[in-house]
Amino acid sequence: MSRPRLTLIVNNDVPCGDDARGAGQKSWSNQFDPHALKVNAPDLWSSYFRARFHSPREVALFCDVSFQTALNWWGAVTAPASHIALLVMLTDPGAPEFFAQDTEVAA
Repeated sequence: MSRPRLTLIVNNDVPCGDDARGAGQKSWSNQFDPHALKVNAPDLWSSYFRARFHSPREVALFCDVSFQTALNWWGAVTAPASHIALLVMLTDPGAPEFFAQDTEVAA
């Protein structure tokens, strides 16, 4: 069974209004380089864990992962999976601001 596919249909014959000119809105792709964000993710997470926790052992206990996994995050070898990112965002009110400041530098 094949998965449904998204199809983009463009009609260049019908002009669209360009009222948003000068609004300063940028797409996400213009604000962040996805590849750079992916490459820098282990460093971003490592700096977050080092700022919030005292040791990799505390990270392992909080995130319910093995000590080796927490050590990899602490040392910026790997970055956590999405469920850990959600856990952090839902439990630490300061996390979004922390990552916003760090991603401005990294991205």
